[in-house]
Amino acid sequence: MRQEAPETCVEDKLVFLIGAPRSGSTLLTRMLGAHSKIHAPAEPHLLTPLAHLGFYDSVEKAPYDPVIARAGIREVVADMPNGEADYLQSLRAYTDSIYDKLLAPSGRELLLDKTPAYALVLDFAARLYPNAKFVVLTRHPLAVWSSFVTSFFDGDHEVAHNHNPLMERYVPAIARFLRERPVDLHHVRYEEMVSNPEAHMEKLCAYLEVPFEPGMVNYGDQAGSSK
Repeated sequence: MRQEAPETCVEDKLVFLIGAPRSGSTLLTRMLGAHSKIHAPAEPHLLTPLAHLGFYDSVEKAPYDPVIARAGIREVVADMPNGEADYLQSLRAYTDSIYDKLLAPSGRELLLDKTPAYALVLDFAARLYPNAKFVVLTRHPLAVWSSFVTSFFDGDHEVAHNHNPLMERYVPAIARFLRERPVDLHHVRYEEMVSNPEAHMEKLCAYLEVPFEPGMVNYGDQAGSSK
């Protein structure tokens, strides 16, 4: 159930594309970015660092003392009149400003944020933007893993796993998000999408409340297609 939100707020213009690396999210981004009403810039990675400052318990591989930072910001949050609600509102003001400045020059109506790492901070994203559109893309886990290993690690599964254990990190997180559905979302299955792209793009456009444009499927022919 979508919560009530102020009319014309930035949240109403946001579309989050959630998917593991190598799940086909770049393909889907290019198709959506070819739509005349959707702007799809490069991955902004806005929410990931914010999620670990006062919301989650730790900051991994941070260039500062994560224990001190976490404790300090936790105290700040506790001192706010409405606690975490005030903190989320403040963070939203920051991200709203950046999203708005990314979207405005494009002249389009919706901003697509495709940052794969958001799959690891889904609770935070849902709390920060409960009324945004969430498009969740899934692909068979073995296909995701095979593509990851062969594309970046020359088939070395051990090195790939040490670098990023995709199966343990992304698959359960996305599965839980789909199962619990804390926000309104649209699920796209990669294998079905590529077998019948027109039909699936029509359904996705209906969810995004924009008219289907046939050129989305042939996105390479669209002069204004985004990254």
